[in-house]
Amino acid sequence: MAVPSYTTDLTDWIADTDTAAWGELTNAIGGGPPDEVDTESALQGTNTVSQATNTTGLFSMCRILTVPVTLTSGQVFLVWHGHGVATALLSYASGGLRLVVAGATLSDWKAWAVGGNDVPPFPYGKWVNNPIDPTITADYTNGTPPVGGAAISGVGSMGQLSQAVAKGQPHVVDIIRYGRAEARINGGETDNYAVFSGFATANDATTARWGLIQKTDGGFLWKGLMTLGYTSAVDFRDTNKTIFVQDTRKVLSSFSSYRLRQASSRVDWTGISFVCLSPSTTASKGALEMIDAADMNIESCTFIDMDTFIFLNTATINNSTFRRTGQITTGGAIFSGCTINNNTASSAMLASSPANAALISNTNFTSDGTGHAVEVTGSVANFTLTNLTYTGYAVSDGSTGNEAVYINISSGSLNLIISGGDVPSVRTAGVTVTVIAGAVGVSVNVKDLTGANIENARVFVKAASGGPFPFDATVTITNLVLVATVTHTAHGMATNDKVIISGASHDANNGIFTITKIDNNTYTYTMGSVPGSNPTGTIKSSFVVLSGLTDVNGNITMSRVFPSDQPISGWVRKASGSPFYKQSVIGGSVDSVIGYSANALLISDE
Repeated sequence: MAVPSYTTDLTDWIADTDTAAWGELTNAIGGGPPDEVDTESALQGTNTVSQATNTTGLFSMCRILTVPVTLTSGQVFLVWHGHGVATALLSYASGGLRLVVAGATLSDWKAWAVGGNDVPPFPYGKWVNNPIDPTITADYTNGTPPVGGAAISGVGSMGQLSQAVAKGQPHVVDIIRYGRAEARINGGETDNYAVFSGFATANDATTARWGLIQKTDGGFLWKGLMTLGYTSAVDFRDTNKTIFVQDTRKVLSSFSSYRLRQASSRVDWTGISFVCLSPSTTASKGALEMIDAADMNIESCTFIDMDTFIFLNTATINNSTFRRTGQITTGGAIFSGCTINNNTASSAMLASSPANAALISNTNFTSDGTGHAVEVTGSVANFTLTNLTYTGYAVSDGSTGNEAVYINISSGSLNLIISGGDVPSVRTAGVTVTVIAGAVGVSVNVKDLTGANIENARVFVKAASGGPFPFDATVTITNLVLVATVTHTAHGMATNDKVIISGASHDANNGIFTITKIDNNTYTYTMGSVPGSNPTGTIKSSFVVLSGLTDVNGNITMSRVFPSDQPISGWVRKASGSPFYKQSVIGGSVDSVIGYSANALLISDE
């Protein structure tokens, strides 16, 4: 991959050498004539436009453009401006500092309040970079200003003082730009990954001053759209940084957001803190969305007062805190060891399927009295929640909107299995939910002799003699087209459990199947072909604990309530798809209290 690239979509409205055609707006002439060649106050480049403000009237400086510009919703113009005696500014509510656009003449303008003596960096600072979406309703107008973001022929800064400033030219305007305010980051390689400080260095150069990600006390000040992997993959890895989301009041809610693109991108954030500075006043608190299924790894990060998060199934989020954020859409991402505190949405986490909900583990949820911890949608299926705790949620099932778990599925029935942690209160949208508490986990990790995990190894583990589940129980079967109905006295199993059937006269009846419980003595399963008659022979059924392939980390897992300890036997092998491995035996017992975990070592068979 290439070295990191840090660029933007911004277009200069006013170049550093562009000093002509500045004027004062009608009814805002309380300042002196704009000094168009102020080389002493320059923030970007070598030149700034400045103005005296020796009266308390409304003052302004506006640059008349030679070619009008039209901005669409979501685009902004950004102005570096300020007042050197910020304590003399009126407050934000009184329009102490404003940004303005004009039509064809200086008498047709509209302005938006962006600051005052009570809005940082004032009263101590001087320069501030404010974005304005001109399609948002203005706070002040004069004459017949441009409609929305159309036909903007002038742009500038305006303000009003509580007291006159007799000396100097404290009102300043520097570079003005427009666009989506997008930070575009590509590339990154070993020992030279893309990082926050890399963009800040480019941003803070005196020839740039983009105002998108700038270094500040304690971290970096950020606003706008940050696209990670704009046109090509990015490898962005950073640790132990603090990102402050700037207070931006005259933009759309989606203005400040992170978007991860390109499936071959990778983003690793460890110990990164994201903090929205002014959640009660800003229009855009900062969001994160994975557009493409890239490799995203978030470890020990903190997100405070931000907006929504949309993850995909290639993300892993460990030991991280989401405090007063918007809804977290899991998208199949793995969450472990997280803290979700006072989420502001109707459901803190949204899982699009029971399987996705099961990927949330070892996580603590705290409610402020409204909203669910986890909302589950999709199709009916049993699932397990592992070591989740809930504080401040409804104590009993119902429909108050504050139940810990909301199964938003309208029909059918499913088992919600609780493995450790708290037993949640449940709300449903119609589906019948049976909560089964006391589940334990069963897991097998498969490695080779070097200690490397083996993916796609086949694991089979079934009940052995002496436990609560069936081992070689004799059963009878009746076939109806593809459905086999098994008569199995006191089988003790539940819907979605698996069995292995052997000894039937029809091959279609033999194999490993997922069952649907009819009653305590009957269950059904679906065959792969129609056998045509009922099977004969001595037919045996055994409970299957694990059956399937290991994942990329060499793991296969399940969870269930085991009424008592269950002896097991089984094997692991990899006989299809190189590299090949010899079979290894699995044995032992599932403890009804702590479960079962085993490591299987395979010897190469090549």
